[in-house]
Amino acid sequence: MKDNLKLKSYICDQCGLPFSSSGIERLENSNKLHFCCYGCSFTYSILSANGKSGTEAVFLARLGFSAFLSMNIMIISWVIYDNQWITLGIEHYVLPVLEKLLFVLATPIMILVGYPYLKNMMKEIRSLRMSMDSLIAIGSFTAYLFSTYQVFKGEKNVYFDTGTMVIVLVTFGRYLEANAKVKTSHAISKLISLQPDISRVIRDGIEQLISTDLVRIGEMIKVLPGERIPLDGIIVEGVSNIDESNITGEAISRIKNKGDKIYAATHNIDGVLLIRTTTIQQETLHSRIVHMIEEAQLTKSHIQRAVDKIASIFIPLIIFLSGSTLIGWLFFTTFDVALLHALTILVVACPCALGIGTPIATTIALGKAADCGVLIKSTDVFEKLALSKIIVFDKTGTLTRGDFTISTFSSIIDDKKFLSIVCSIEKDSEHFISKSILNYTKEKRISFFDSRNIRVVPGFGIVGEVKIDGKWTTVFIGNQQFLKMNSFKFPDGFCDYSSSDEILKVFVGWDSIVYGTIELKDDLRANIKDVVSSLEKRGMKTILISGDTIRATKTLADTIGISQYFGEQLPKDKIEKIEMLKKSGTTIMVGDGINDAPSLAAADVGITLASATDIAKETADITIIGDHLDKVTWIIGYSKKTLWTIKWNLFWAFGYNSIGIFLAIFGVLRPIIAATAMIVSSLVIIMNSRRLRSSFPC
Repeated sequence: MKDNLKLKSYICDQCGLPFSSSGIERLENSNKLHFCCYGCSFTYSILSANGKSGTEAVFLARLGFSAFLSMNIMIISWVIYDNQWITLGIEHYVLPVLEKLLFVLATPIMILVGYPYLKNMMKEIRSLRMSMDSLIAIGSFTAYLFSTYQVFKGEKNVYFDTGTMVIVLVTFGRYLEANAKVKTSHAISKLISLQPDISRVIRDGIEQLISTDLVRIGEMIKVLPGERIPLDGIIVEGVSNIDESNITGEAISRIKNKGDKIYAATHNIDGVLLIRTTTIQQETLHSRIVHMIEEAQLTKSHIQRAVDKIASIFIPLIIFLSGSTLIGWLFFTTFDVALLHALTILVVACPCALGIGTPIATTIALGKAADCGVLIKSTDVFEKLALSKIIVFDKTGTLTRGDFTISTFSSIIDDKKFLSIVCSIEKDSEHFISKSILNYTKEKRISFFDSRNIRVVPGFGIVGEVKIDGKWTTVFIGNQQFLKMNSFKFPDGFCDYSSSDEILKVFVGWDSIVYGTIELKDDLRANIKDVVSSLEKRGMKTILISGDTIRATKTLADTIGISQYFGEQLPKDKIEKIEMLKKSGTTIMVGDGINDAPSLAAADVGITLASATDIAKETADITIIGDHLDKVTWIIGYSKKTLWTIKWNLFWAFGYNSIGIFLAIFGVLRPIIAATAMIVSSLVIIMNSRRLRSSFPC
């Protein structure tokens, strides 16, 4: 029995395209490289470029080669068909030789440059899914094969110039497209290069330089003035100005001291720092930013999927129209002229502009958004944001800073013991309230008790076991509703929520008794009133949803000008409200906490901040770097601009194709003019899309 053979799949090291094991393999500097064709192998040996740059290099090499031969073909064709051979004194018997020379010059172009289009056409015919490559191959190779037949039969009227110039002009268009993608991806390459590959690690008291990907969590690294931070971590020793502009968007450097968090790829300006790492290289905030941008570039928007579907119907229709035109013109003229008109339809209808109208615009928009500190997971987001009608805000940590400070606390037991019990539970939580309490107890030098089985209850609080006086006791910390649900008794005075709606009150209890409360104060984020006002002016309905009391929620909504509010909302209540609002229009949710994650997922678009919890950032469609909530307004406006650009591109592409096909059917256009117009159309779309980078400042 024969073994079942499986074809291996490779990625071409030159153009970055997938291919089967039927391609070419060779060794280069002891590393096996894979190429899909001899053209890619030859290009790599000259230019040594791969990925997007390699794709650009492939088309540039093909363009240079084919353009040189095509220029000679055009000159010779002009001499033959414009009767210039008479002016130049060339004898008549030389004309057949010149026509054979055209065949010799055209053949390398068709084999080396036109072959990829022919190969793709054969695959598409087998799969019954045709693309623009099929139109290019049918048009150019039909002209070439017919001209070859005419030459060797001794007939006149050859169209080598048409076949080769279609290939040259399409290759030029592909080069422009690849060049635009290379420039767009430059921001990503620049981001990647910011994170150092080498770290100065202190192991066993000895300072050594090792690869950053070998540094483990909890190790100590040293960063000198002028160097970039290799990994996320906490400063253990030293003070320095840190430029975090690539992470937070802030142009002004910040002074970082002992205990402050620090991020990979940021710039240490003037101090020596000793840092304890908190992540490995692949999990730093900087790495996640790069990964998110790269993932977004691979997605297709709803509009692009619709365009692809239209193209799959459009191309067979064009082939039908071309065949019908050939047959129709045969009733009025010769086969040569009828074939010329049929070829013109194939060339002018080539949907290159249609194919690049959406991806070029969204790719540029993704890069611009990243430069402005807005990270987007999917290209679908632009369309949804542009059509959004409703925006929902969480309260604490979103509209407010979430940087709580303890204003006061009270307890019916010893204060120090009370705080020790509280921080023993809160130390294992990422919640902003927990962090605020821990910062306070750290300043007071409060020690921890033993704790276990700690569990966060989203929207309510946290519960766990603490060893109090030698006994494991279940302690509840959270809002008043949380403790009431668990049958707690409130001593006199503890049921009074607060005299101020700006105060957040946390209740602490065990053994069914509330033993104390902690009051925390939060401040509004900068410019939040302007953000809400700007959104309202855009015609968007602003809504506040919070787990806080109805009174506190109403006070905040009135203060910043939000039109509608819902208080005392649990995570499941928030989801129900989001689902209800979505029936009235595309809905955005802006939140940052664990309890906001389900709502962020339920909304049409979820937006969070870089300071949010990990689960919120994983769930959200957009992450805004830093505390710039005004970027919500910016990205909505920029999405409208992006969607308008895409629609204009598609209108142009459909309009060009429709007019061009109409003119070609009636014999007004020639193939060369049609091919030139096709490239001009693609160039117009590329130029229009590139305006997205400069016409809408951050």
